[in-house]
Amino acid sequence: MIRHIPESEFPEFVAALWGKQGWQTTVTEKSGKSFVALQRDGAEGLIWTKPGTGNAVSGQELQQFVGICKKFGVNEGAVVTPGTFSEDAEKLGSQAGVQLVDGEKLRTIVEARELHDLVERFADGGGDEPDSDEDGFSLPISIPESVPLPDEVPRKAVTVVFVAILAIVAATVVAPMILGTGGTVQTNGGWNVTANSTAPTDATGALDVRWNAKRVSKLNPESGDDGVYKPDDGEEFLLVSMNVTNAGSDSLGLRPQAFALRSNGTLHGHQPLKNATGFQPSVLDGGESTSVWLVFSIDADAPNATIVTTGRLRRDHVRTEFSHDETLTVET
Repeated sequence: MIRHIPESEFPEFVAALWGKQGWQTTVTEKSGKSFVALQRDGAEGLIWTKPGTGNAVSGQELQQFVGICKKFGVNEGAVVTPGTFSEDAEKLGSQAGVQLVDGEKLRTIVEARELHDLVERFADGGGDEPDSDEDGFSLPISIPESVPLPDEVPRKAVTVVFVAILAIVAATVVAPMILGTGGTVQTNGGWNVTANSTAPTDATGALDVRWNAKRVSKLNPESGDDGVYKPDDGEEFLLVSMNVTNAGSDSLGLRPQAFALRSNGTLHGHQPLKNATGFQPSVLDGGESTSVWLVFSIDADAPNATIVTTGRLRRDHVRTEFSHDETLTVET
């Protein structure tokens, strides 16, 4: 399906794919080439999107991109194509620390993150705008015809642009203006769990969220498949139950991606479970409530964890107020 994405839609698809991992993205067109500028938690990066599956990306083309990164001080660079890379390009990418993402790696990302619907949307030509924050950034890119480079490009530190997207956690961008912790719960096992209420300055909608949480080493939801879900080695699950109320008058869309968990300096997206879900996307009318649950997989030795809202709610101008409710049942 990735090969069926129109070339004109491919840069927006890449921006949306990285937006799913919490990067703020901005698509930039310069000299007939398409780039995606990235920003997250003080880190910046640049992706050159190379549509087409015909000729492999050559070493000369990659050398030009490396030169652009060096010229503008971009520390994290990646080239993304639905096609392939030549041997010269792979060698140069390894030397320069530029991540090379070909069609096979793109398919791996989509499979790992279960983002087939995103591919289908762009393959059908229905991709509107990248799933990223509105306040992205751009780089003053001026593409020269050729960029002279030394024979040996110094190896950079391991980049995070591609590594992060394959990680099981999905980082997200937290809305500004923290109002309070929304209560605290001490889980069995030592995690101190809190929740951050937020309010964009232009808030026009409001959600009141009662929540409770507990730490579990495995899950066995009544999903019909009798499966037992276990976290990766060194991690455990945090099960969060929420009662969400639309405190405004206008209808609001609600999706699990609107919530995340900050722990050990990383923002974690919810852990999807096959054949089981406690949070179906829905629309809440004014005054309407719904009860949902989410699962996060985080380091077992993490001292703290904080439930937060993501940029999705900020873009929808929604104030979110959390309050801990110890009477709320935490179960799947």
